[in-house]
Amino acid sequence: MNTASELYHFTKKYDINYNTNENKGTLLFNRFVQTFPKTNFSFAFIGFHKYVSLKKQEGLTAYGISGNMLYALSKQKSYKYNLYQCKEISGKKKLNGIRLALVFDAEIVNINLGFADGNLVLAALKQAGKK
Repeated sequence: MNTASELYHFTKKYDINYNTNENKGTLLFNRFVQTFPKTNFSFAFIGFHKYVSLKKQEGLTAYGISGNMLYALSKQKSYKYNLYQCKEISGKKKLNGIRLALVFDAEIVNINLGFADGNLVLAALKQAGKK
């Protein structure tokens, strides 16, 4: 998948789009594919990046997995994470949704998935991080 429409429809099909409507989701992924051109993604989802609380996060974020890399584009910045270097990938069900934690040497990346299928996203991240 390498177009905004394909990426959004993938997230919609598997209900991993944080209830984002088609217009907003396609616009988000349009910025995403412009930021990461010539990248073909095998998996995509929408969440909130570096989530600590409602007031401390980077806003709605598009994510895509290509090979062993996790790409993220929030309202503030773009990120690339090598999932081979991730020491631990875990998820917790909270009162207001699923929270993922990706533990790297230099940082812990927290992602809020809302009420998406956290097991599906966890499985994709773990599969991409296998050596």
